[in-house]
Formats: sequence, C-alpha cells, structure tokens
Amino acid sequence: MKKLLLSVIYLICFINAKAQVEYRHINIKDSLIKLEQLNTAKEKVEVLMHISINYAYFKGDSAMIFLKKAEALSIENNLSTKLPLIYFYMASCNSNTLSNYPAALTYAFESLKSLGNINKVDKELQDLTLYANYAVANTYAFLLNKVKSNEYMTKALEEYKKIEPKYSNGDKMTIYGVFTETYIRNNEIEDAKKYNNLALAINESYSFKDRWGIPYISKAILLQKENKQEEAIIYYKKSVPHSIIRNVLKDESQAYLGIAQSFYDLKKFDSSLVYCNKIIENAKVITFNEGLQKTYHIKYDIYKFNKAQDSCLKYLEKYNDIRDQIFNDSKSNDAQNMAMNEELNQRALVEQSAKQQKIYFLIVLFLVLFAIGCFFVVKQKQKNKIRKIEDERKSAELQAARDLQLSMLPKQNPKRADLDIATYIRSSTEVGGDYYDFFQQPDGTLFSVCGDATGHGVTSGMMVSVAKAGLNGIGPIKPNKILQKLNGVVKRVDLGTLRMSMNIAEIDTHEIHISSSAMPPIYLYKSATKTVEEYMNNGLPLGGLRDEEFVLETMPFETGDVLIQLSDGLPEAPNPLGDPYDYDQLRNLILVSCHLTAQEITDTLIKSVDQWMEGQHNPDDITIVITKKI
Repeated sequence: MKKLLLSVIYLICFINAKAQVEYRHINIKDSLIKLEQLNTAKEKVEVLMHISINYAYFKGDSAMIFLKKAEALSIENNLSTKLPLIYFYMASCNSNTLSNYPAALTYAFESLKSLGNINKVDKELQDLTLYANYAVANTYAFLLNKVKSNEYMTKALEEYKKIEPKYSNGDKMTIYGVFTETYIRNNEIEDAKKYNNLALAINESYSFKDRWGIPYISKAILLQKENKQEEAIIYYKKSVPHSIIRNVLKDESQAYLGIAQSFYDLKKFDSSLVYCNKIIENAKVITFNEGLQKTYHIKYDIYKFNKAQDSCLKYLEKYNDIRDQIFNDSKSNDAQNMAMNEELNQRALVEQSAKQQKIYFLIVLFLVLFAIGCFFVVKQKQKNKIRKIEDERKSAELQAARDLQLSMLPKQNPKRADLDIATYIRSSTEVGGDYYDFFQQPDGTLFSVCGDATGHGVTSGMMVSVAKAGLNGIGPIKPNKILQKLNGVVKRVDLGTLRMSMNIAEIDTHEIHISSSAMPPIYLYKSATKTVEEYMNNGLPLGGLRDEEFVLETMPFETGDVLIQLSDGLPEAPNPLGDPYDYDQLRNLILVSCHLTAQEITDTLIKSVDQWMEGQHNPDDITIVITKKI
C-alpha cells in the first residue's frame, strides 16, 4: 500500500506544473540534452523537475539528486515560486518511493512554509496549498499518527472547497483518490468509502481507454478490509488493463499483490502463486521492494503449508534478503535524514545570522537616528530658548512703547462746567498710531485734538511722539495755524513715508473753530434742529508738503450740541464678509443717540461697531472724542 499513491501524486504534478505540460512526452536523455541548450534558470529548473519525475517512478535517489539541483538553482536565481512545487515533489518522492517518512514530512512542511513566503497568488500556488497540506496528512498517516494526519486532512479539505468549482472531473477524481488513500491508512473507512465512490463515479464516466486503475484498487482494498475477498479480486482485476494501457507497472504490481493476498486468504494457493510470479517478473523492471517482500512471505507461507521444505527455505531466504535490504535502506535513510537535518540546521543558522545582522543594523540605525534626534532636540531647545529671550525682549520693548504711548494721553478728561467730555481709544496692536489730547487755556478755551498716524505699531507710535512734542511747543493760536506749524515740525524730523492726520477743535464759550488735515469728517449734532452736520475741511496729512495751508471753519456751539471727533478705525471696521461699518450708518447712529450723555454716546457707538464685527479683532485703531455742550 505504501506505493499506491505514487501514480496519483505524480498525476497531480503533471496537471499543475507547466514544465510537465511542455516536457511530459520527452524522455530523460532528450531532457538532459535540452538542459544544456537552455539559457534561463527558470527553463532549466522546469527540465530538472521533469527529469526527477521520470526517475521518481523507478529510482527515488536519482530523482532527489535532480530535485536538489532544481532547488539550488531556484534559490540562487530568486525563483521563489518554484520552491513550493520542488519541495512537494521531494515530499512525494521520499514518502511514496524511498519510504523515508521523516524526510517526506520535513519537505512537506518546507512546501507549506515557502508558499507562505510568496505574495503572488495564482492557480498553481492555490493548488499547491491543497497538495502540501495533503502531503503532510499522508505522511503522518504513513507514520501512524492518525491525529495529526486528520488535522492536516481537514486543512486540505478546506483548501479544496475554495477551489473545487474550477476543477475538472479529472482533477476531482485525482483529489478523491488521494483522500481515499489517506483515510484508508487512518482506518477512517466511512470517509474512505465516500471519496472512493466519488472517484469511481467519475472514472466510470470515461471511455474504457481513458480510465485509471487506482479507484478500482482502492475499492478492492476496502472490500478486503470487510473480508469480501471474491469481490476484492474482481476490482483488482478491473484495474489491471487500465494500468497496462497507461504503462503504470507499479499499479499493476499493486493489483497483483492484492489478488495474490485474497487468493491466499481464500486458500486458493495455486492462483495466489500465479500472481506472486507476476509480481516477481515486474520487479525485474521496477523497484517494488516492500511489495516483493510481501510476495516472498506469501510464497513462504504457501510452501510451508504444503510442506515443500526446499521452496519454503528458498523464499524465506529471499524474504530475509529483501528485509535486510530494506533495513539497509532504512539505515541509509537515517543517514540521509541526518544530513538533511544538518543542512536545514545550517540554513536556519544562516537565516538566524541574517536576522541578527538585520537586528544589529536596525539597532545601529535606531541609535544613529536617536543621536540625530537628540541633537536636533537640543538645537531646537536652544532655538526656543533664544526665541523666548528674543520674544521677551520684544515684549518688553513693546510694553515700554505702549506705556510711552499711554503716557502721552491725558490722565483725565478736562473739567469745564459747560462741557460733558468722553474719550475712547482701542489699538489694533500693542502700540497704536491713534492719538487724542486736550490743551486748556487760562481763559477757559479748550483745544481738543484727535490724530491718526500712518498705519499702526511701533513706527506709528514714533510719529505720535513727534506730534505730541510738537504740539507742546506751539502756543495758543488758531487750529489751522497750529497744523501749519506742526506740519513744519514733522517735515523737519523726516520720518520717511510716515504721515500724521489730525483735526483740532478750539472750543470757547459759544463757538468752535475747526481745522483738519486728512481726517474723517468732524460731526456736529445741532440740538435745536435735531440734525447732524459734517465738516470735511481736510488738507494733506502732516509731513507731506512743507508749505501746506489748512482751512479754518467757525460755527456756533450751543446747549445740547455734540461735537464728535474720530479716527477712521470705526467707520471702516469690517464685518466677517469684509463689508465696512460705513459713514452713513455712523451718522444715523449719532443722530439717534445724541440726547444721551457723552459717555453713553461713546458706549452706543462702540457697542454697535463690535456687533458689526461679530467678535473679530479690529484691524485698525479706533479713537472717539465726544464733547457735549450742557
């Protein structure tokens, strides 16, 4: 029975290996010649596998030599997709021809392992996953490890279910045949019958010349287990012509051995001897040591029963010779196993060394990267420290500049019995460019100043400082003259493109005198008429033309009237869509709120513009000076 599966296994190989499709009808000599003519490693590997299959049926040791060459060539040329099939052939050859089951098991696992290392998925590799699992199961069955054999049979069945739909009837019959063989070895008779019946059904559907002998042999073995010797002989005989047609002498000899055993069990010794002689004749052509040993034992038992001492001794000696040969083969197999294990150990050491080198490389790389990371972390910390120091220095300077700017503003609004004054300033940055101030004269006249330097920030703050200093050095003259003198001061200081816009209102008891340089309109609310007047008497910004003259306007300032001076930060404040607050909206709000106090008017304007900006930061400075006549 050990040899029964060989023809089936190599049928699988023929079906699935491209090399066998191309070379299956070429003999070994032709293959060796062709091997010398090939240029690519892939083609050479395929020819080597073909040669090994031809040898495997007759001489397993030679088959393994060629398979080893194919393995080495595949590894050397990175033909990883060839290794699973090569290891499968090695497992089948060791199991079914050499009876070296430990080696067979090792190579079956190598086939599975090499399949796991391949990312590519194609039909051949899918099939091999099934066959490799089966090879493990079958070898465990030879080793009488039923539990492990059934474990891998389950895996093989799972793989078969995945790919069953694409299989032809011939493929299915092959699978059913090998499953039957393993279940017979594991004494799982019901499962063996199930798959044998499936294989027989497909086999019977073929024409006579296309049938295989294996399904009939398996059926006969199952009948022998039920002690149905007559029926078993019928099925053994049915297999013989198909084995002869296909020139599979091992299947033929296996059938003859089964017939001889059944005739012996039936005490039909003459018939048993006829078939024993057929086996001996075939053994001159093929290697069938275990079958030949059983044959000699049957003949020994027959001659012993018939008390033919000479013949009895003759076949006992032949039996012992074969047993000794098998024993020696076993010793050779043990040596081969030791060599193979040593080779695998060496390979494992090489792989382990490669892994260690990879680990060392990764450790060194990690340390280098860690050192580089530490260097950059230290550098970054140094940069952050320097940046922090610089930011603190800038913040200190900005705070100093802001403090200076705030110091230029009046500490409190002037007090005059007939006036209600409120002021408001909000910078867009730490240091703003807006400015307001008051200069009260001994006769009670009040000068109210509102200014806006170009842009905002520290440079604008410089302009404010120049304007403040310039105003303090100018005596009590009319607002337009003040602007003319201040323009000269700014021009002489020469701050480049920096300019200063400003309006000045001189407020006496009953009149106001107004002059402006490039500022927004000055609004004057008239209580008597409930109207708002605008004054746009603008000249150029201070610091522009040296001899610029500014217009002076005079208007009455009566009880209930309100004077509004402001920078452009409020009317031009944008909402989230970018639309400005607008001067018309400002004018309308002034009109409806001037009945309030100066502070309430200021609060109303600020609340309205903040709602317009919807929480956004004002992009420009906002300054408001409200003076109400009471």
